[in-house]
Amino acid sequence: MEISQSVAYLKVVDDDDSSSTSSEESLITIAPNERTPLLLGHRVSASASAHDSSSPSFSSSMYTKECLNWRIIGLLVMFTTGLGVASYLLWLERPKNPDNDYQLSLTQHDLWSLCPLQGQALLESGKVVNVYITHTGGVECTDNCAQLLHTLQHQHLGELPYNFLMAGDCEAYEARGWRYASNYGTLPQSSSLVLAFVGNFTQELPSSCQLEMAEALLWESQRRRKLQPRYQLYALRNVSRSEFDADALQRKLRQWPLYAGLEQVK
Repeated sequence: MEISQSVAYLKVVDDDDSSSTSSEESLITIAPNERTPLLLGHRVSASASAHDSSSPSFSSSMYTKECLNWRIIGLLVMFTTGLGVASYLLWLERPKNPDNDYQLSLTQHDLWSLCPLQGQALLESGKVVNVYITHTGGVECTDNCAQLLHTLQHQHLGELPYNFLMAGDCEAYEARGWRYASNYGTLPQSSSLVLAFVGNFTQELPSSCQLEMAEALLWESQRRRKLQPRYQLYALRNVSRSEFDADALQRKLRQWPLYAGLEQVK
């Protein structure tokens, strides 16, 4: 096996004075296993210089990666926050269950009424945000209430201007229902439900079962998504009858959730 040797030339400069300079070159032979501090220092210095020259680009690369990581983390935080806010808003919009299970006894329109509804103005499905509650202002009933409603229809010359009626037989009757708008021209018809208690409740309150039917209708309307959960409830007073029309009923409705005030019509 052949072992190579390194050869280096060393130039020695001898400055005796400022005017004369002499130099001498010497031949230095370096064995393979021999260390040369001068040459080694030169190589280490060159290696360090090369490392220093590459250090800025390495630091820049690390900085770029770190920035990207923080951006990704920021986007994930924003996405998670947005998802949480959206979930909370959906939770607010859900129909809240009543404290007790409600029971609704509802007689559908075609089972008691002969008045056609085709061609009537429609409610905006999913956009009903108002509920108006009033009374018919006349005779009450505890039985044969459908017959009384027929009489009211003849007097009105058509379908009654309410969406639902709560009668004294503890039955709710569908008039215009969840599909058709009421016939009160001064109200926002396409976004409103109008409920009426059958009878005159200016001085006395409706029966407890009538009040329960009205509350059950509100819950059922929300369950069917025919009424927005954060609706506004108004007492409706017909001032053409009396300035105190439905006064007892209006005082009762003040105690109900989401009560928004008194609305007067003629």
